[in-house]
Amino acid sequence: MSLPHELLDEILSYLPLNCRQDQQNYSLVAKSWTNPSRRHLFRTVIIQPTTLRSWLDTISPANDELLQHVRSLYYVTDTVAWRNGGQPVHRIDVLQDYLPSFHQLQHLTLSSMHIQSDISQRIEIFSAFRYTLSSLSLKHCNITISALVTIINFFSNLDRLNLNQLLHEVDGEPPSSLSRPLIRNLRISDPKKDDLGILNQLSELGPVFDKLVIGTWSPSPPRAFSLVADSLGVNAKCIRLFRSSECGVYT
Repeated sequence: MSLPHELLDEILSYLPLNCRQDQQNYSLVAKSWTNPSRRHLFRTVIIQPTTLRSWLDTISPANDELLQHVRSLYYVTDTVAWRNGGQPVHRIDVLQDYLPSFHQLQHLTLSSMHIQSDISQRIEIFSAFRYTLSSLSLKHCNITISALVTIINFFSNLDRLNLNQLLHEVDGEPPSSLSRPLIRNLRISDPKKDDLGILNQLSELGPVFDKLVIGTWSPSPPRAFSLVADSLGVNAKCIRLFRSSECGVYT
C-alpha cells in the first residue's frame, strides 16, 4: 500500500528520537518508506569520540542523498579530557570532507575544540550551510575573539548563539568589526570571572540582542553573572539570569 509522503512523515514523527533501530527498520518496509525514514533518521546527528570512527567507516562524505537530511549536527570531541584540565583538540578538519553535504544544516554544536584566529583562513569549509544555519553552540572551546567574530560574521542568518564555558585565548591582533551586530538570542552558560575577556571584547564591538540569557549550574549565582550582564546587557532589550536547579529562577 502506498501512502502520501505527508502521512508517512506524520507517522514517523511520533517515533522518539532515540529509537534509531525502529527508524532503520521502517526504512526497509517499502521503497516508498526509505526517504521519509531517512529524513527522520538523519535529521539530528551526534558525533562523539565513541562514534566518530563508526561514522567515518560507514558514511561516505560524498553520500549527499543521506547527509542532505541533516538539520542539527552535534560534534563533540574529548569533553572528559577538557574537564580534567586537558586542552581541547581542534578536530573540525576530520569532518571537512563531509561539511559540503550538510547544505540544509540549521543548528551546529561544536564542543571541546580549539578554535584559533586562523579559522578566518578556513571559514569557507562551512560554506554549504552559510545561509541556512540559524543556531550555533560553542561549548568547552578554546577560542580567540577574532575567531568568534569571524564565525558570527560568516553566518548571515544566525539568530541564536550559545556560548558555554569558553576559554579565552589572547589574540595578537585586534578583531575585525561585526558586520552583522544584531544577534536576536545570546545565551551564556556558566561564565567564569577569570575568563570574561572574550565577552568584554565582544561587548566593545557593539552587538545588539533581543534577548540575553545568562545561566549557571552553581548553587548560587557567581559574580560573573553581574559582570556579564553589566558588559553585554547594555545592548540587550531583555536580560534573563537563571539558575538551572529546583530552587527557582533568578531574574
